Amino acid sequence: MMDVTAVLSWLTLKTFLVGVMVFLLVMSYLQRRKYKLPPGPPQLPILGNYLAFRKDKRMFTVFTKMAKTHGDIFTVNLGFGQTVIVLHSADIVHEALVEKKEVFAGRDNLFWSFELLSGGYKDIVFANYGPLWTMQRRMAMKAFRTYIASDKLEQLAKSSFGEVAKMLEKQTEPVDLSEYIRLTVYNVICRMTFGKSYKVNDPEFVWLKNKMDEMMGLFTDFIPADLLPFLKHVPIKSTQVAKRTMQDLIDFQTVQVNEHKATLTPGKARDITDQLLLVRQELDAGSDGSLMETLTDKHIIQTIMDVFFAGVLTSTETLKWTMLYIADNPEIQEEMHQEISGVLADDLDDLRHSKSKLPYCEAVLREVMRMRPAAPVALGHQAIRDTKIGDYDLPKGTVVFPNLWGIHHDPRNWESPEVFKPERFLDKDGNLKPTDTKIWVPFSSGKRKCAGEGLAKADIMMIMAMFFQRFKVSFPPGQKPDFEPAMYPFDCIPKPQKLIIEKRETVC
Repeated sequence: MMDVTAVLSWLTLKTFLVGVMVFLLVMSYLQRRKYKLPPGPPQLPILGNYLAFRKDKRMFTVFTKMAKTHGDIFTVNLGFGQTVIVLHSADIVHEALVEKKEVFAGRDNLFWSFELLSGGYKDIVFANYGPLWTMQRRMAMKAFRTYIASDKLEQLAKSSFGEVAKMLEKQTEPVDLSEYIRLTVYNVICRMTFGKSYKVNDPEFVWLKNKMDEMMGLFTDFIPADLLPFLKHVPIKSTQVAKRTMQDLIDFQTVQVNEHKATLTPGKARDITDQLLLVRQELDAGSDGSLMETLTDKHIIQTIMDVFFAGVLTSTETLKWTMLYIADNPEIQEEMHQEISGVLADDLDDLRHSKSKLPYCEAVLREVMRMRPAAPVALGHQAIRDTKIGDYDLPKGTVVFPNLWGIHHDPRNWESPEVFKPERFLDKDGNLKPTDTKIWVPFSSGKRKCAGEGLAKADIMMIMAMFFQRFKVSFPPGQKPDFEPAMYPFDCIPKPQKLIIEKRETVC
């Protein structure tokens, strides 16, 4: 009897899978008859092009290889019906994100993990385009600008780096700088978002850092629920851990927001949480009340979570890549040191204003972000109505993935794109050239361009200037640098590598 039941169950599953396969093939055929869709690599039934990502999980490198065969715009099936259009060239991406920014302002909902990270699409990064998103983004941008314009970020960077610098000075052996960089960035962001000043060994700080690391560590590969959304309801370990960890982080941020609301003083913002709450009050006074009612505390919390996730990732990984490239280029490191020493005083007074006088250091940062953008494939943009890109039709609901890595490494845009050359951003007099935002897009472009770009760049520049004013880095004798990014689907992360850290003999 059990054997018969097992056979019937197997046949039922087989029938279901065959039915799904036939349905997808028929829908694909009908859609291609109606629209002129971009070409792409051959697809397997159900799996699509999923197997192309098994040997190399990195979407940006797989997309770049595909572009050599299929051109600057092509179709990829990530598996199980998740079909996207990849935009590979600067012209194509500019056409979609800038010239047709309203059309492609939508956000995709392909991956369940994005729904989880955004608290059900209540943040800025993953939420869909509309009046509420526009108001929420405007609120966040005003809060960020106000914060950057003050001297608070500078004070936080000095304080956070000062603690870590004391730890680095005690190192006598080659060390992986990842943990020290992460400690600095986490502490800056903790103080910046909810005003708490932590020591690096504070139990609450350690708990928060570990939770954030645990959450980001879950996305080193596709979670099963990302490929088959119904699995989010199944008690799979990865899904349960992700849900639990995210809820812990939301509970923590809820406490912070409630404490801020209870002690909020009009006109006196202590941190970004205060800024967001005060800006919401201002918008409430002059905006449509019905819309403001939907801008809840959950939206504030998820905006803060965006600052944490995006801010930590961008700043940490960019600084890690910077250390590796500078260690491999001692002549560039010396040029940076000379510039920093000629501008900054011993105590790094007025760092916020001095950074505008560091064009070479700024050029180094731009080149690091070109070579190794933290988000090498921009998050998916969804077409909110039927449109065309180039010669192809893109129906409403189509999701496009701009391959920023491809733009940054395209010889059509950059001379010797694989060579680390900060001078490409300087004119003959050593001044910064205007940035060509069509080919330099580490923060993407258009309507969905990263809202925290200014905050991230200011934070990274300050930490970078303070570090190289006090220390120099090099690779241990016989150790070759590895600039090949680690196997992460969405992010560009360096592999762990140890460096020699030396305190400079003179600090001018």
